Parts: sequence; C-alpha cells; structure tokens
Amino acid sequence: MERNIIIFGAGASFGSDSSGTPPLGIDLFDALYKFNPDGWGKIDDKFSKTFHEDFEEGVLSYSERYPHSLPPLQRAMAAFFFNFEPGPKNLYIELADKIKQIEWKGALVSLNYERLLELSLISSGIRPIIGKKAEIDNEIELCLPHGCCHLFCESVRATAREVSFSGQNVSTSGKIKVIDSTNDFNARISNDAFPPVMSYFDHAKRTTSGANFIEGQRKRYSELVIGASKIGIVGLKVRPHDTHIWNFLSKTDAKIIYCSGNSSGKEFKNWADETRSKKENIILHKYFSDAIDNLCNLLEIE
Repeated sequence: MERNIIIFGAGASFGSDSSGTPPLGIDLFDALYKFNPDGWGKIDDKFSKTFHEDFEEGVLSYSERYPHSLPPLQRAMAAFFFNFEPGPKNLYIELADKIKQIEWKGALVSLNYERLLELSLISSGIRPIIGKKAEIDNEIELCLPHGCCHLFCESVRATAREVSFSGQNVSTSGKIKVIDSTNDFNARISNDAFPPVMSYFDHAKRTTSGANFIEGQRKRYSELVIGASKIGIVGLKVRPHDTHIWNFLSKTDAKIIYCSGNSSGKEFKNWADETRSKKENIILHKYFSDAIDNLCNLLEIE
C-alpha cells in the first residue's frame, strides 16, 4: 500500500523555531569551534577556510591529513547536537500534534543528527518506530539514513584514553542502543573511543559505528521513497552526490512537494527538470514556518 512520507533536512530543523535550533552547514564549523575548543577549536586556519566554504569537503580534507582525528571530532559533534531540544512552539511539535490528531499513517525521514523531530513526536504522545511500518495507533515510522547523535553500537567498546584509530578504515556492526539520559550520554561520549551511529558529514557519508544499522536504514529509505504516493521534502538542499538519497527521489513515481527558500527551490527545479521531467513536482517557495499548513494539506495531514 502506498504511503505519504516527509523527508527533513537541516533547513527544517533550523527553521523549526525562532531560536535554539542547530545551525545550517555554512555556520556549523564556527559553532563547533566554539563548543569544542580542545578538538574542533584546534583545527588550524589552513583547514578552517575549507570548512567555511564547504563543510563536507573540510571533513574529507582534514580526515585525509589527520585520520585519527575523525572519531573524537565526531564524538564532539554528537555532543553538540545532543543538546538541542524542541521548545513548546517548535514546528515539529505542531506537526506531531496534527499527525496524532488524525492518526496519519505516513512515515517520516530525518537526515539530521539532532533529536528535535524524535523528541517532538514523543512529547506529542507518538512513539517513533524504526525499521518497520508502525502497526498501531500513536506510532509512526521514523527512518534515519544518517543515524543520530544518541545511537550507539554495542558490539565493540574501547576506552577513549587508550585507543586511537582512523575513522576512514574502521567500522563496526552489531546491536544498537538508544541513550536518552544526559548523564549516560555524556559518560559514553567522554569514555568510549567509538563515536555514535552517525555518518560523517562528508560527501561519501562514511560511517564508523553501526554500519549495519545505517545500511538497513538506507535500504528502508529506498523502499519508502520508491513505494510512496506523495513525498514532502523540507529544508533539504539538493546534493546529487548524495546518491543514496537523490537517486531514489529521481526514480520514484511519487508526487514530490519541495518546501524551501527561493535559492534552493531553483536548484530543485533544475534537478527535477533533468531527472524527473515527466513526473509531478510541486515547489513551495516558502520556508517551513510559512509552508506547514500548505504542506500538511497536500500530504493529507489535516
């Protein structure tokens, strides 16, 4: 049975509230530099220029020069994103309330590392289900193709003070544990050499921990996209090199409703004209805050 789905990118979380939200990629390096002076704050000017121009290229270039730096930097990034929580007027909460009110049977996809969407669903009385279709009321499927800051792989543990390894050449697979407690999370981030189950923010979206989970979520994402009737996309910049995301969006027969500012909207139109010219595409030239009612109407969340 076809379902409607919504895919959320960084712009959705950034625009979900008037303050207290994660920065966009263009401002991420400065935020991490300030948050983690002993790690991100020690990256020299030679590389910081690259991070400012293209964060993904910065991660790749720096990790090629200092491969053992990648896991601790990733742990610090996870700690940064873990701190964000939705305020009472967050748009994710508004959306979750609408979903709960009509018992919407679609699915949600977040490509973000923070927990704003998940926490908003929970605060509205909805239980996120990962890896399969939700079967009962007050549940909804949540797909995480890039992982999340509070997921940890339990197959391999090592003490951060005693173990150093290249983030490019090591991967683990095994049981995944969700850690929501701030104290437990901080202890894990500080003491475990392995980062959470989060793909690196580079062009290849490489993954050290929980590679099996990421692989499974990306497979599930492809199934959701190909099988969808309508797909809403909010705050997601077109990056064709993210083939695990955009290739399936080009192949699906679903109607795509793309919500963004004017610049990203033009980029999406160019991409859609090249890859989906015979399929239905709707562009809402509005940010999340202005488009939420229109988006919900088109996706039958009303």
